[in-house]
Amino acid sequence: MWAKLAFKLFTREFRRGELTIIFAAIALAVLTVFSLSSITERISLNIEQKSSDFIAADRRLSSNHAFEPELLNKAKQQRLETAQMLFFDSMLFANDELVLASVKATTQSYPLRGSLTIKDSLIGQTYAVESGPDLGEIWLSEGLFYPLKVKVGDKVELGAGNFLITKVLVTEPDAPFFSLSGNKRVLLNYDDIPVTKAVQPGSRVFHRLLFAGDEQELSDFYSWLKPQLKNNQTWEGVKDRQTPLGNNLDKAESFLLLAGLFGIMLAAVAMAVSAKRYCERQYDPVAMMKTLGGSRTIIRNIFLLHLSLVTLFSILGGLAIGFVLQNIGAAYLANFMGAELPQSGFRPWFLAIFIGVVCALMFSLKPLLDLFDIPPLRVLRRNLGDTLALSRLHVTLSLMTIFALMWLFSGALVTTLILFGSTLLVIVILFAVSRLFFAAGRRLGLRPGSSWSLAIATLQKRANANAIQLISFALAIKLMLFLVVLQNDMISDWQLQVPEDAPNMFIINIAEEEVEPIATFFNDKGISHEAFYPVFKGRVDAVNGDEFARRVSKQEGEKRDDDARRGSRREPNLTWLTDLPDGNEITAGEWFSADIHNSDALEVSVFEGWKDDLDLALGDTLTLLVNEQTFDVKVTSFRSVNWGNIKPNFFMILSPNMAGKIPVTYFSAAQLHDKHAKDISLLLQRYPTINMIDVKSRMEQAQSIIYQVTLAIGFVLSIVLVSGALVLISQVQASLSERLQEVVILRTLGAKGRLIKLATLYEFLLLGAISGLVAAIVSDIALLIIQQQLFNLEGRLHPYIWLLGPASGAIFVASIGYIMVAQTMRQNTQGLLRKLG
Repeated sequence: MWAKLAFKLFTREFRRGELTIIFAAIALAVLTVFSLSSITERISLNIEQKSSDFIAADRRLSSNHAFEPELLNKAKQQRLETAQMLFFDSMLFANDELVLASVKATTQSYPLRGSLTIKDSLIGQTYAVESGPDLGEIWLSEGLFYPLKVKVGDKVELGAGNFLITKVLVTEPDAPFFSLSGNKRVLLNYDDIPVTKAVQPGSRVFHRLLFAGDEQELSDFYSWLKPQLKNNQTWEGVKDRQTPLGNNLDKAESFLLLAGLFGIMLAAVAMAVSAKRYCERQYDPVAMMKTLGGSRTIIRNIFLLHLSLVTLFSILGGLAIGFVLQNIGAAYLANFMGAELPQSGFRPWFLAIFIGVVCALMFSLKPLLDLFDIPPLRVLRRNLGDTLALSRLHVTLSLMTIFALMWLFSGALVTTLILFGSTLLVIVILFAVSRLFFAAGRRLGLRPGSSWSLAIATLQKRANANAIQLISFALAIKLMLFLVVLQNDMISDWQLQVPEDAPNMFIINIAEEEVEPIATFFNDKGISHEAFYPVFKGRVDAVNGDEFARRVSKQEGEKRDDDARRGSRREPNLTWLTDLPDGNEITAGEWFSADIHNSDALEVSVFEGWKDDLDLALGDTLTLLVNEQTFDVKVTSFRSVNWGNIKPNFFMILSPNMAGKIPVTYFSAAQLHDKHAKDISLLLQRYPTINMIDVKSRMEQAQSIIYQVTLAIGFVLSIVLVSGALVLISQVQASLSERLQEVVILRTLGAKGRLIKLATLYEFLLLGAISGLVAAIVSDIALLIIQQQLFNLEGRLHPYIWLLGPASGAIFVASIGYIMVAQTMRQNTQGLLRKLG
């Protein structure tokens, strides 16, 4: 009996639009979560696939010794693609010329991700291929052709083997960003290794296995592999590489995750507001049903069925709209990226459905319980039950639900706490501001005929409702400001790491007498280049005469001196400079004085990261071992170094009076374009001993990923903006009925249409401006924390959003609110009364 009545009431209320708000809110929650989860997952998968090109695989295993055969057998059982690689140095011989080159032998399946770029001749066009040389063939980088005096089609000796040169090797997807082998690289077929007889027991070689496949299969394989890994074996993916790319990928994922959290918060706010409003609209019908004999059980069953049906339909609708939306977005992004985005898994579907059900249940539970407690006397006394409008339990339950959903979605407690805490701060501040503002408005008094006075009076009349609206508006504005500012800061940080004018070619092993002619050559050809830095290797042996612990021989039974000072085992590249280089900033001490050339005392500026590692302080004297010479240098400054930019950087920079004390080679960087290809070939012919390291393709890959992430962030931001707008719409629509009553009363009292319209506009302007101001200030504080804790960016305040927040808030809220109310105010009084009835 009650089910038939419930369906009848549901159909009638659905036709009348009574369920529109709650339906739209749940659908909004579902489509927001689904579209954001799907598109961010597809973008993340695409970025990871693109980024895997940097290691030519999804994962790689490196070792100083040969791998056990069972590794490959197990990988095949796990249905993983594999490729084998072996690295070694060997001499090439041709035309009575000998050249030392870096050899990489690979199986035909290499590369598993990305592609090789080759040319058919030194002057030919480059093109991409998916596998390496065949048996008996060899590919040489351009820098080997000139000293060997060979061309494509000639033969070259490698060890005991004689191989046919078939291609010019231009780029490899997994080429090291910086390698001393430079432009003297060889690609060989893996099965030709025995032919060379260059690899013997005890030879210095480096082994690597590449793997590609499904993430779950890779994870299962690693679980099997991990207990067997030796200390000199490393398993890594692109995120494990300590490079600007790996760091940027982490930041991109964090941002997309953050955007998803914001989508959930906006959807939750809309749901909480609409559920509360829907139940309030049912107070009178429930009182009437109880008056006519309806029991609490029947009423409960009716409205629980209504909630179940509207939840089901809204979840289905939200999934359908979200599916279409994410496909449109994916197609748009794929068009710009030039590649199809991978399909997402089942997680977005399950997550959207789960959050839709949880939102419907948790945000409707307390309002429904209040609804069931409405007394029958409300039919006669309309104010009965109004005390249930604001419930601390409902607010607490809603906040706990939002926190749990955010934590579930992100899996990051710190991020969730920061965002949730800043949201609570907004709520507290806005409640206080709303009370003070509305109280001050009463003291201002009313002036007849004043739109501002009418607006303030309206705000006073709905103080509690307006406080809720202020919070909703402020949350939407806060989240949108948050994403816009963070997007600009993060993208700017990435673009600074790979600026358009960054060098894309490093030139190393330049003799001192070659510096001036090479600089002249670059200038004559219009090639932009960096300064020429003197480079030499050295290590710190002692600090203030306190020697570092030396390595001991376990074979000879030596024991380590536990009391000796610990030092760095690295022997980094050092230089001397007169001026502080770009990307470096003095954090303590002072840079070298101008008259340092006249002094015999050597000084050094140290990278600040070594300050704690070596336990250094200003004024310490370091003993440097360079070749067989020792030098005492005084620490006069510490520097921060931007290792992310593509510029020459050094751990230690010595004072310029170091010049002439040791033999050095020089190092520089240049920005090359396609038109300079012949010029570089000519340069290599003139100076065959120099090495050139081409990082152009690596930079293009990095810039491509940055561009993709920028597009992705823009799309996600647009979804969040739409979600924010829908939150505002739901808030305005929730108060539409009350506004209609006010318009009718004001018209009855003789108020002009212009007065009512301006008062409504001013009301929304005030709500938007106050919300925007509080949202901007709190957002900036939260941004400062998020940038430092989550994105490792330099945290800074953004005073401009303190103006942007109120302005954008006022315009945004006023535009949406006025547009929704204006259509209603165009109707005549009789039409409004009929609509209210």
